[in-house]
Amino acid sequence: MVHYALARLLWLVPTLLAMALVTFVVMHATPGSPLDPVAEGANPLSPEAQQNLAAHYGLDRPLPEQFVVFVANELRGDFGHSFVYKTRTVGEILLAAFPVSLLLGTMAFVVAGPPREPCGLLRGSRGSGPHHDAGTQRARGEEAPDPLSGKGRGML
Repeated sequence: MVHYALARLLWLVPTLLAMALVTFVVMHATPGSPLDPVAEGANPLSPEAQQNLAAHYGLDRPLPEQFVVFVANELRGDFGHSFVYKTRTVGEILLAAFPVSLLLGTMAFVVAGPPREPCGLLRGSRGSGPHHDAGTQRARGEEAPDPLSGKGRGML
């Protein structure tokens, strides 16, 4: 069990890095730019202002360097400033919303908890049978028996 838990924890790092890479690539593959002066509803910026903003946000650096900065900022919890709430950082907004999310998650766990235990005990006490085996096989995508004839029907 400890080996399984450690293996899962070790896979957490490459999984999070892959998610960060996909997010980064999608952000850069999306057409348009916040500095684009021809974007709909944007104020036209002079080329000098565009260069200054690109340098300020690090958009003038190579993409691998931008990705490293992106991941480093994420690890520090620095998600930048909000575009909607100009005076607040994204971290402050998340921190303010966290108690409500924690309360909702706890309430859902408490409401779902009491019926969960008896259902699991009842299911485990019945042991193995044709319906149990068919359900398990169906969940795995294996061949499940026909409930009437008992013969296999192939993949479901």
